Formats: sequence, C-alpha cells, structure tokens
Amino acid sequence: MKLNKEKICIIFCLLIMSIGLLGCSAKNTKNSTFKSDYKMGTIVQLKVYGKDVNRIVKSSFNLIDELEQKMSLNIEDSEINQINKFAGIKGVNVSNNTYQVINKALNYAKLSQGYFDPTIGPVVKLWGIGSENQQVPSKDELADKLKLVDYQQVKLSPETQNISLRREGMILDVGGIAKGYAADKVIKLLKSQGIKSAYISLGGNVSVLGTKPDGSNWKVGIQDPKAKNRGEILGVVKVKNKTVVTSGNYERYFIEDGVRYHHILNPQTGYPARNGVISATIIAESSFDADALSTAVYILGVRKGMELISQLDGVEAILVTEENEIYITDNLKKKFDITKDDKYKLSNLK
Repeated sequence: MKLNKEKICIIFCLLIMSIGLLGCSAKNTKNSTFKSDYKMGTIVQLKVYGKDVNRIVKSSFNLIDELEQKMSLNIEDSEINQINKFAGIKGVNVSNNTYQVINKALNYAKLSQGYFDPTIGPVVKLWGIGSENQQVPSKDELADKLKLVDYQQVKLSPETQNISLRREGMILDVGGIAKGYAADKVIKLLKSQGIKSAYISLGGNVSVLGTKPDGSNWKVGIQDPKAKNRGEILGVVKVKNKTVVTSGNYERYFIEDGVRYHHILNPQTGYPARNGVISATIIAESSFDADALSTAVYILGVRKGMELISQLDGVEAILVTEENEIYITDNLKKKFDITKDDKYKLSNLK
C-alpha cells in the first residue's frame, strides 16, 4: 500500500492513529496546545498542557527535526548515511544522540538473538516496501543481501563515538528504534520545562506524561489489525507516565498474487515475519526500549516473544494473532479492556 505525504497527512489527521489517544481534543485552549506535522516518515502529534506551551511545543518539534537530520536514511548527509557510505572502509564519528541509538539497537539485537537487527538495511532496500520500487525479491537476491546482515559486524568506539561497519555494502537502518528515542527526548524536554500533562504520538509510538489534566489515566486505543479503516480499535489500555508502541502488519505493505508482504522483516530469513502474530504492542516506561521490543516480539512470535518480555522488569505486552487471539502479560489484566469482544478473545499460553 503506497500513500504520498499529503494523503498520509489527511488520513492521520482525520482518524485516530495506529495507536490513538481517546477522548483528546485537537483544539488549542488557553492552557494547552496541539500540533500535528509530518516528521521521521510519519505523522507526529503533540499535545501539551500548561503555561507557555506554544514555545515548548515549537522546541519539541525542533528537537525532532534535529534528530531526523542525524538518523534518517532519506537525508543524504545524515550521520547514519555517512556510516553506511564508508562501510568496509572506515568509521565515522557521530553525535551522542546517534551513538546512543545505535548502541541501544545493538543491545536489543543481542538480547533478541538477532531477531531485531539494525543492519537489516540491505534487505529493507531490496524489498522497497512502501516505495515505488517495492518487489518480491528472488531467493538468490535475498541470500546475497542476507550475507550483509549481522549486528556483530558493527564496531563501536565509546571514547571517540566512532561507528564503523566492517563489510562493504552493509547498511544501518535505525527506523525500528529512532522514533522511540525521539519520543523519550521530547518527554524529557517537557519535564524540564515543568510540564505535568502531555502526550506525543509518532505513528505507532505513543508516550504520555503524567495523567490527563483531570487526574484520570490516559486511554490509548489499540488498532484492530484486521480492520479496513485506520482508527478502528480492538481494545483500550489505561496508562500514565508510560509509552505504548505497536508494530503491525497493516502499517506498510503491498499485495502480490494474493499474498500480503509487510515491512517487518525477519533478519534470519529476509522475508516478512510470519508466525501467527499480526500486531505486537509493548507498554513500558521508555519508548526507546518499547520501539525495539515491539519489532523483536512481533518477529519472535507469541511464545518466544512472551518469554523475552518475562525477562524484563516493568515491560508489558499485548499480542494479537491471525486466529483472533489476544495474549497479554499478567499485569495488564486490570488495565486492558477488549472493545471488540465479539471478534477477539483473550487466550493463555499452554
């Protein structure tokens, strides 16, 4: 499914997003400001309650711009592209922001045993999902590009913040974690300005600061991955001071010969992940962590994904399968409500 920037803006501004906040107005008031714009390849929505919020919202979007300039594959002179340009040749000194993102990405690659891998770039580029060149590559083409996917071939030098790729042709792609980092940085900025209540949404990444102004928890809707329309939710999770990040097969995909090819690629096979999971939501304190985990858990599947989550403190998960089953971690039982209980049912691992 291909959408240009203008169509994306219209759809996202009219509908609740992949994960949306319920009961939130898009109007500016004396004590709040709402802004929506296209950044980091998605629609960014930010609402802030408090004093001097116009200035704070402007600073937040400037921060997102700064991070995008450093980490986007679509910006020719970004730090990520500089690293990729000199793959197999030499390392590149990068900013602290870029270094932190790549370091965290490698940590999650190790934790997930390579099911989350920031060196997936050559395979992502080969598929071209969401671009004008999207295709189903041949097995030989995939096998060739998979030789370049290996997070252990990324070398970090903490003293100089130098990053190098050991093989020519390797491509770092931090699209699976950079938006989470940006959300955390914005929340940190808001806190530093004395803001007590706010939310930011970057596509499937939602972070909330504090509670709603009336003191109640935020209600975040989880997209129904089988719905025809964006904004149709299957359930609601109630949170405060948390992030809710979802990876789903409905986000970017194309259909060829009746088969849906989505953008969440398994670094082990090179193909879109197919293990029964069609949506993976992570609830945590850090969007930085949740962003990587939602991808890893989606690829791992229900059993292995839940095993990974069980090893992490303060992290919860909601997994939706092709069979209309929903698996949730124990601590979410009083915080998550299914709104489509005629279609989806809670299930337990046997």
